[in-house]
Amino acid sequence: MMRFTPSLAGFILALSAGLAGAQGFPQKPVRLVVPYTPAGPVDFTTRVLQPRLQELWGQPVLVDNKPGASGMIGGDFVAKSAPDGYTLLVGTIQSHAMNVGTIKNMLYDPLKDFTPISQVTRANWILAVHPSLGVNSFRALVDYIKARPGKESYGSSGIGGTSHLAFEMLGAASGLQMLHVPYKGTAQALSDVAQGRVQMIIGDLPTILPQVKAGRLVGIAVTGAVRSPVVPELPTIAEAGVAGFDVQPWQGVFGPPGMPPELARKISADIVAVLRFPEVRTRLSTSGVEPVGSTPEEFASFVRREVTRWTDAARVAGIKPE
Repeated sequence: MMRFTPSLAGFILALSAGLAGAQGFPQKPVRLVVPYTPAGPVDFTTRVLQPRLQELWGQPVLVDNKPGASGMIGGDFVAKSAPDGYTLLVGTIQSHAMNVGTIKNMLYDPLKDFTPISQVTRANWILAVHPSLGVNSFRALVDYIKARPGKESYGSSGIGGTSHLAFEMLGAASGLQMLHVPYKGTAQALSDVAQGRVQMIIGDLPTILPQVKAGRLVGIAVTGAVRSPVVPELPTIAEAGVAGFDVQPWQGVFGPPGMPPELARKISADIVAVLRFPEVRTRLSTSGVEPVGSTPEEFASFVRREVTRWTDAARVAGIKPE
């Protein structure tokens, strides 16, 4: 016969409270913290989800932009919030994976200071070049760069950012020597590439594709494991010659540490349900973003792998955390 000790009774009470809290969630407005500026890719995704989550939950869902420090300002705010599910973070490959290998004194530990809830999206980015290079295929670009080692440049949104590490991975995998020109944001880098001051850029489709369609840039390949339905004519870098190359920036929802597992699973299931709505999938897909959806356990495992992967990439690129 089971004996009810004080510790066992406490565990049962906590479990019951967790289940009850999950079943009744939410009872008040929920805040989705976006650790980047309005009108960017993360803000766009969040605002696609917001009305459907609001409808599903029957409570206001507020989008709260807290940009700064490569996503860490908003991340730190959520990490220090109550673990009740009412303050959630829409984190990214940068805020929860790349920063580990590039920033010395992070404001939080991405693996210990959050409760992973669900991966929301992954994106296929595009490699584009200035028309003056006279190339229109990845193989031609490789030959062009190898004939001019260290002379051709690429622009990025900054040292240690997604575009920087993507180019460094590309260089390491294909033996290319390129000059890195960091900027304070993608817009500045894109402007100089479009004007021919810098030769190459890797970025998200909604930002880069208009320049390609206008003839100011030439699309060469996409960075993911499969072709993008937005630009199906462009090969992946992997199929164009760099086997195994796969860079897919992602977004996902995190809660503060210590959230009850039942609550995390409930919110995860609701996010997955919203991602199944046809209009949500269409809006995300047409912007070059693929809806994902995952359990908290799956997402936690994914984030651990990503931290290891991008920390290794930063080390190979010779980036020292600062």
